[in-house]
Amino acid sequence: QAATSGSVKLGANVVRGYFAQEHENLDPNKTVLAHLDNATVETEVQRRALLGAFGLKGSAALQTPDTLSGGERAKLALAMLAASEANLLILDEPTNNLDPRSVEAVGEMLNGWRGTIIAVSHERAFVEALDPTHAVLLPEEYFDLWRDDYMDMVEQR
Repeated sequence: QAATSGSVKLGANVVRGYFAQEHENLDPNKTVLAHLDNATVETEVQRRALLGAFGLKGSAALQTPDTLSGGERAKLALAMLAASEANLLILDEPTNNLDPRSVEAVGEMLNGWRGTIIAVSHERAFVEALDPTHAVLLPEEYFDLWRDDYMDMVEQR
């Protein structure tokens, strides 16, 4: 549901990256490889290597998003974030449509992220791989430091 009041002010050096659950940020007219044209990854070889790390190898780089599966579109969107200058990631169900191995791999990749991650997820393996050390916002505006017993709540959802 949409917010009805309030505001968010980002610091001067904060660069936000957003993972949209429905991948609205993917351009249906661009190839997978072209989605990384404005990324911090400079050469085509580096862009292909990054895509390969997300499981988008070979001819997949020349496809357009509308020919990809839901999981492949999610991997492309995550690769775009990894190649961006973002230091704040906002992830809305980033593991939707991913197979269990990919869920864990994405969590492990994001575990090494040097910025801040705000994630919505009900995938226990993903949350465990992230190994959260900061905070969690629960229903009714309850805010607390992450504790292992929150994993039970993640699993119940």
